[in-house]
Amino acid sequence: MPSNEKRILIVDDDEAIRALLFTILRRRGFALDVAKNGVEAMSRLRNCRYALMLLDLMMPMKSGWEVMDELKKLPAGVRPVVIVLTAGTDPRDLDPALVAASIGKPFEVNLLVETITACTNALEPRPQLPGCPPADSTTCPPSKVN
Repeated sequence: MPSNEKRILIVDDDEAIRALLFTILRRRGFALDVAKNGVEAMSRLRNCRYALMLLDLMMPMKSGWEVMDELKKLPAGVRPVVIVLTAGTDPRDLDPALVAASIGKPFEVNLLVETITACTNALEPRPQLPGCPPADSTTCPPSKVN
């Protein structure tokens, strides 16, 4: 496992969207993990460091809004930059210190990839926590992304 990387966490309750994002970004060489709700996302954040998080706002168990409230409590150097993915038409004010972009669903794939690439290019690799498992993108076939 790399000690420094620009790992991305995909957080969305829609299995098809998770699989699509995972496949597209994996083919472009990004290190990826997935979470199907905010509870899983926060668990992943306790175990690994992420440079970027793709975050759906409306999810069961813990919404994207609640995840962002928890992220704000983390030191700036630890929390990931967030790209919000939302089907909503009017997202509330998003904190620019936390959120780099908001992209509506359905999204245009090239725009999303360009936004992710621009963000990751501007970010420094993050030292990974001891015990952080290898990225899902290195161990899991796209058809098995849950």
